[in-house]
Amino acid sequence: MSAPALAGGLEGSYAAAGVAIGTDGGGTAGSLSGRYDVKEAPVSVRPQLTIGDNTGGNAALTVDVPVAKNLNLYVGGGAGFGAGTALNGADEVVGFAVVGAEGAVSDKVVLFSDLKFGLGGATSYVPTVGVGYKF
Repeated sequence: MSAPALAGGLEGSYAAAGVAIGTDGGGTAGSLSGRYDVKEAPVSVRPQLTIGDNTGGNAALTVDVPVAKNLNLYVGGGAGFGAGTALNGADEVVGFAVVGAEGAVSDKVVLFSDLKFGLGGATSYVPTVGVGYKF
């Protein structure tokens, strides 16, 4: 079942570019991100590729909470991989939790920001900001 229409929320998928900032020595990296809006449920799949001194990626499954027309908050978790990235300092798969917000500023342009909290040996937190093209 989808989220209530009354709240409005952001619907649709998007591809985005932005910046991910490692807080425990992982450095700053470019970010290619996306949101795949699962129409049958209030969830999204969110892949991300970080490109800096090292390259890695992560994928999260989030619950999307509509708060206003074209505006969502989201919370979820996922796994990251790659050595020396903003989220993962070692060459291993790490888990993380994520909270974020996303909103459309026009029919096709989306702004988003999130904060990933690494679990285990991962960086303590990684803020990411970006702009996307909604389709």
